[in-house]
Amino acid sequence: MAAAEPQPVGWIADHARVAESTARSHLDRLVEMGVVTVADSTEGRQYGPDPGYVRFREIRDLTSEYDRADLGEFVVEIKESIADLREEYDAARPDELRAAAAESGVSAADARAMQRAAADWDHYTYRLSLLEDAISRYNEYTESPTPA
Repeated sequence: MAAAEPQPVGWIADHARVAESTARSHLDRLVEMGVVTVADSTEGRQYGPDPGYVRFREIRDLTSEYDRADLGEFVVEIKESIADLREEYDAARPDELRAAAAESGVSAADARAMQRAAADWDHYTYRLSLLEDAISRYNEYTESPTPA
C-alpha cells in the first residue's frame, strides 16, 4: 500500500523482505479481495493499491477519527487554502497554474513554486472530495449495524 505507483513483484518482495513467491501469493490474494490491482506492462506484471479501496479506507479513517463538525471545519480550511492559491496565482484550476509555470518568462524558482502549488491544489481537491463523501455518508460509517 506504500507504493506510489504500481511495482513489479520483485520490488515489492524486496521491500517486504520476503521471497518473490511469497509476495506473489499474497499479492494474488489481495487482487482477489479488491485491495490491490494488477496490470501487465512491458516490464511484466505490476501491482499497486486499488484506488477505490484506498479511497474507502481514507473515508473510513476520517469518520472513525472525527465527528461531523470536525469534518465540516476541515472542509472550510481546505476551501480557504484553495481560494488562497486561486488568488495568489490568479488561476482557476491547477492545470492553469502548471501551464503558467511553463511560460517562457517564468524563472526556474517561480516555476518550481508554481508546480508545488499546483500539486498542493490537486491534493486539496482530493482531500475535499474525501471529506464531502465522509460527511454525506457519515451515518453509514459510524452507526452500528442492527442485528437481523
